[in-house]
Amino acid sequence: MNPEDAPFLALTGVTKRFGATLALDGAALRIAAGSVHALLGENGAGKSTLIKILSGVHAPEAGMIRLDGREAAIASPRAAEAMGLRFIHQELNLVPHFDAVANGWIGRRHPRRGPFIDQRAMRARVAEVAARIAPDLPLDRPAKRLTPGQRQMAEIVRALMEPARLVVMDEPTSSLSEGEAERLHAVVRQLAAEGTAVLFISHRLDEVTALCADYTVLRNGRTVGSGRIADTNRDGLVALMSGGSDRRQDSASGGAKYAAPVAVADGSAAPRLSAEIAFGPAGEGIAFEAAAGEIVGLYGLVGSGRSSLLKLIWGAKPARGRISVDGAPLKGGIASRVARGLAYVPEDRRREALAAPLSIEASLALPHLSDFRAARSLPVSSRPAIRRFAQDVARRLRLAAASLQASPMTLSGGNQQKLVFGRWLGRRTRVMLVDEPTRGVDVGAKAEIHAELRRIAADGAAVIVATSDIEELIALSTRVVVLCAGRITADLAADAIDRGRIVAAAFGHAVTDVPPKAA
Repeated sequence: MNPEDAPFLALTGVTKRFGATLALDGAALRIAAGSVHALLGENGAGKSTLIKILSGVHAPEAGMIRLDGREAAIASPRAAEAMGLRFIHQELNLVPHFDAVANGWIGRRHPRRGPFIDQRAMRARVAEVAARIAPDLPLDRPAKRLTPGQRQMAEIVRALMEPARLVVMDEPTSSLSEGEAERLHAVVRQLAAEGTAVLFISHRLDEVTALCADYTVLRNGRTVGSGRIADTNRDGLVALMSGGSDRRQDSASGGAKYAAPVAVADGSAAPRLSAEIAFGPAGEGIAFEAAAGEIVGLYGLVGSGRSSLLKLIWGAKPARGRISVDGAPLKGGIASRVARGLAYVPEDRRREALAAPLSIEASLALPHLSDFRAARSLPVSSRPAIRRFAQDVARRLRLAAASLQASPMTLSGGNQQKLVFGRWLGRRTRVMLVDEPTRGVDVGAKAEIHAELRRIAADGAAVIVATSDIEELIALSTRVVVLCAGRITADLAADAIDRGRIVAAAFGHAVTDVPPKAA
């Protein structure tokens, strides 16, 4: 933003504490009308707290907020909405049993025809907004039956139901396909052209540099940098966010691709994982294998089946066919799969992997409780052993938590993901299934998670990673399998992995570069 531009929104000296934790320490932010402004920072930097202050959820203890040059007190979410401030949060807030139309009208005055609510007008308005960003969104399907990407789009539709002066988007493309993300980017540019300010929060730096004009970086609750995107570069932004740390940036941040599967000491001839199951809309057969030491990337557009394939292997959905580990068929449910060395990190951590009543410590220890029994004859787990394990994992993954006795819901999104991933560390894992491993995770945590996945593969596991981030896919995978409408359209060995081939296969064009079968 040019210094001579009068900002639409200006925050100066904003401070907020939660007990002994200083979440914001004199933070500053200036956004011009009609600009797309990136708010950057690692998990725990203060971004979420700043957003909650703007949305009226929290009140600052010090500092000032100005709108159009006038001091503003945002006392409640309703006050924020009345000021034209709209928020699209990373963790979605749709009512599961409501469809997109009903969710779109929550908290709004319904149109009426005489004494009756005008259902036709309600649907027409939601359809009008959806046509701009999600023309294929099923408006009449309950939110609980939508895919994560569709739920994200329904949330965005709800936020744009009324004119907005500022739209805050927190990781809005993290669960979207490449095509959906491009449509969203077009909407963001359209909003900016119409004079609406957009505050865009994303850990995808390529997306930030392509879409945003200005940036502000938070670190440890302080504003440590701001300016024009054109005047900096990726390395400069990473240095601001990390404080110039020399920790290794893996290939997801621009380094070399992890080159080849790791040789495994046991030299087993059978693939670590093999599956021949009915799959896809027509129930056609699909054959899939993964060898020890491989990191197999699964890619496909929304609806391709990449998440469903992982759920079938994990046992969360019934499978027709044969799934084997080390040549022996998998039988029974999830518990038997855990006993056979399978591990699973789901895409939707809040709905599928976190339980609010449990502490962080207990959540980390869940798959290990039988290993922590005080004595073989007793069903009671040893609390000291659980505590030592949780502390070790928290240190290993640098989990930012005020206390391991707190609820997982008190963690930032990125630290929740670390928790879900970390609970599987310390086990003899044979097959690791990971769905969107770094969704909503900062660049530093992404490098740490990638390093752990590589370490697990090096220890002899077959690692299968489903991701919608094509850059992550290329950087992390030693082999790439592409799905389209439930069919494998490409199976690319390390030396055949190419963005053009992957995208073509995702749209249904069969690619014939198939690696040799695992020995």
